[in-house]
Amino acid sequence: MGKGNAAVREWMSNPVRFSDLYNGIVFRGKQVVLPEELESAEGETDILLEDKEQKVQEIHRYRDIVMRWKKGALLVLLACENQEKVHYAMTVRNMLYDSLSYVGQIQQLWKEREKEEKQKMTAPEFLSKWKKDDRLVPVITLVFYYDTEQWDGSTDLYGMLQWGAGEADRELIKKYVPNYQINLVDAGNLEHLERFQSDLQEILGMLKCRGNKKELLDYMNKREAYFRNVDEETYQVMREFLHSEKMLKEKVERMEGKETVDMCKALEELYNDGVEQGIEQGRKQGIEQGRKQGIEQGRKQGIECGMFRGTIEIMKEFGVSKEEAIERIMKKFEITKEQAEKEVEKYWN
Repeated sequence: MGKGNAAVREWMSNPVRFSDLYNGIVFRGKQVVLPEELESAEGETDILLEDKEQKVQEIHRYRDIVMRWKKGALLVLLACENQEKVHYAMTVRNMLYDSLSYVGQIQQLWKEREKEEKQKMTAPEFLSKWKKDDRLVPVITLVFYYDTEQWDGSTDLYGMLQWGAGEADRELIKKYVPNYQINLVDAGNLEHLERFQSDLQEILGMLKCRGNKKELLDYMNKREAYFRNVDEETYQVMREFLHSEKMLKEKVERMEGKETVDMCKALEELYNDGVEQGIEQGRKQGIEQGRKQGIEQGRKQGIECGMFRGTIEIMKEFGVSKEEAIERIMKKFEITKEQAEKEVEKYWN
């Protein structure tokens, strides 16, 4: 497990956030799962399976987060798999995880049964190591996907299977092949964020606008009461979610001596640095474009034209608004507002 995934796992393991995730996704905002009803369960699974010849095979799997949810007589295992990248075999992987959870329950109950109790079982029950009236604890798994790229893998078993060409044959086979579906949580594209009651709401909202740095900064500034006092654990997760681990670390190191991190300030500095770097990059590109254009239009005019174009295109790509671009062009090239507006309008689209 990488450091980034470990940070996400620790952050999401908080009972308040974990229950909020399930309430927001599964119960659509209704406060059904309470933090005090959750108990951390072992995510590491070692299963020993015997074949007909009594040869033993060990199967080892590790789940990111597993919680026992006990609400009165109800007991459910709630799991969360944190996924940074698309996993094209996620359906089969999760199906195996859930199956191993059920196999583990069967084996555990068999171990706990007294010898006398086993002797009273019927032959089929003894062979099955499972009584007719025994019941399994339900398992629910959410796949928390937080990459910027859209999930383009299958979300069910049917989407991974190779079907015959004939429609009639395919439909017939489907009747005998049970489907399995993953519960995908596309963290960066969730709607109805009002369903979340913890700081998941702020972080999920942040993920929705991380593709535009200016929009992201504006979002954080509107919620500065939260983002100006972020704890260390949340800061580490934000670095992972924003894919800015190294750059954010350099900015935050300037704020040593504080117990919390001012993410608004860190992002503002990162944004301004990026815009300035983009302008410089645009200037260099402009000079190169200008040289090429200079053959026909005159070297000076060509370079100037290319510099404007490159700088404006870079700023637009970086999420700078048209109004801010005009102001920066005025200062950078020492021209009037009217001239700046003309150049920005020329190359903005």
